Amino acid sequence: MKDSLLGKYCIVTIGHVVSKIGEIKKVNNRTIHVDWGHKVMIYLNKDFRWIPMTKEEIEQQYKKSKFTAETLNRAAELGIEMK
Repeated sequence: MKDSLLGKYCIVTIGHVVSKIGEIKKVNNRTIHVDWGHKVMIYLNKDFRWIPMTKEEIEQQYKKSKFTAETLNRAAELGIEMK
């Protein structure tokens, strides 16, 4: 499980708009560390509620119009190309 989560991304939405993109940086037996850009949050495994996605999955599932200007900049920092 640890290796399958590392390097994947998490999306936070408000309605149909993407408000945050996080990258999973570290996975321990009890915690998952997610870098949200402005800070790294540490979640207990039981409190982690996101579905980890790859860059390709995000690019296919979400359109550019669903992103705010801030999240478009964050996506570009992470190497995610929005169409």
